[in-house]
Amino acid sequence: MLQRIAEIEDHSLSAIPALRTDVYDGWQLRFARNHTRRANSVNVVSPGELPLNEKIKHCETAYAKEGQPCHFRLTPLADEGLDEALAARSYGLYGETEVRICNLDKVPVSGTHTDVVDFDAKENFWLNGVAALTGQDKEKQAVFREMVSLIDLDIQAVAILRGKEIVACGMGVQSSRCIGLFEFATHPNFRRRGFAGRIARHMLSKAKTQGLTQAYLQVVTDNIMGKQFWKQVGFRESLYRYHYRSKL
Repeated sequence: MLQRIAEIEDHSLSAIPALRTDVYDGWQLRFARNHTRRANSVNVVSPGELPLNEKIKHCETAYAKEGQPCHFRLTPLADEGLDEALAARSYGLYGETEVRICNLDKVPVSGTHTDVVDFDAKENFWLNGVAALTGQDKEKQAVFREMVSLIDLDIQAVAILRGKEIVACGMGVQSSRCIGLFEFATHPNFRRRGFAGRIARHMLSKAKTQGLTQAYLQVVTDNIMGKQFWKQVGFRESLYRYHYRSKL
């Protein structure tokens, strides 16, 4: 179980890279100019040896130097007692998220949807479409572009167009056996038309034909409609949860 979690965590950190990562006694301190909490938080890759309070203080100092709040992203891989230690230091609990998985052996190879379009992930048209649909301001758009440029894995950059406008998008980042789904968004005027499902099935089918065996995604625990949607797509199993501890 922990080995599977570690593999997905390693993949997800590579799939959404920070602009800078500092490693400190088994923890990754990720910095990306506040683009997302995921890319601007302490992630526990492996337990270390130093005392927890010493490590927490080091992280607080590091983020304070960057003018950023200190967030800790806690998965089942976190050091024993870390969650309690952060709570004792008045860190609140936020953003509980499920990591759901899908066995691609059970995913049918779908037919081609003529309105589902593959792009180069560095293509301005697709990047601008993602920015518009996900509400990125100019600063966050610039950071996202930098992050995409740092991804060393293969990327599926997918969208559905109406006219010359991207009205739904998604991004898949894949290794030789696993794909993670990110950046799904649909224009409000085009929701409930099955666009997100078509994009997801297109990605999963393509990944399966390339020999991949597993897919995963992250969905906020209290997003009931989102979880129901992803179950219909094939992500029926919740492998683990993570949450953030933040002092805001």
